[in-house]
Amino acid sequence: SEVAEVQESATTSAALDEEPEPEGEIDIQIRNVVCNFTLPLHIDLHRVALHSGNVTFDRGRGVLLKQKRDPSCFVKVYSSGKIYIVGCRSESECKRAARGVGRMVQKRMGKVGDSVRIRNYKICNVLATCKMPFGIKIEELAKKYPDQTQYEPELKVGLDWKCNDPKATLRIHTTGSITVLGAVSENDVMRAIEIIYPVVREFRCSLRSRDCVASRKRKQLIRRSSSEEDLFFDVKRAPPLLKQVTFSSLAFVIYFM
Repeated sequence: SEVAEVQESATTSAALDEEPEPEGEIDIQIRNVVCNFTLPLHIDLHRVALHSGNVTFDRGRGVLLKQKRDPSCFVKVYSSGKIYIVGCRSESECKRAARGVGRMVQKRMGKVGDSVRIRNYKICNVLATCKMPFGIKIEELAKKYPDQTQYEPELKVGLDWKCNDPKATLRIHTTGSITVLGAVSENDVMRAIEIIYPVVREFRCSLRSRDCVASRKRKQLIRRSSSEEDLFFDVKRAPPLLKQVTFSSLAFVIYFM
């Protein structure tokens, strides 16, 4: 078994040392933009709900939930005037949705002739994804940059890279996919990808090699689990005499512990 493990580790390192696949373009996709703002008036949520479509009034939480179709997003309206918008695909869509929600509240509240302006508009979070044209050795990346990374394979998939300027968190996977979390603008997303690209490029590997290693590790785990199952037997299916011997020996061990 030791010889097999040595051979497997040698083939694993050899596979990862292969030349990476040719690089291509990186397509960055904005998946979600979250913003919030306030309107300078008290909002009667019950009144707005009665005269609006695609809305749900949660009286217990004191919030009005609205699903917008153009642009497609989800809106939370509070009686204090605080409004949250989730699910837009760009900053321009978020601004357009904010203006639409502001006009809708203004009309439903009968404030058409008054000047109601959006205040404290702020983008809270921009979530984006991209795919590198190569695999990434995240184990070696975590060893070289322990202060900037958080890698716990037992708890979650991927490696977290903390970026301070711009402030964002990048979740890096062995397949080369990267998810950007916590950015406050599309420009910050682009800057974060530009910063992380030369870092992950240093630990690039072939995607085919990475897939081979992953499948080899899965087979190894299955082999180990099957060998461990062979060491134990099913007591329910054992003969009666064997059951008595098993339970008596178990009671003997518990008594002397």
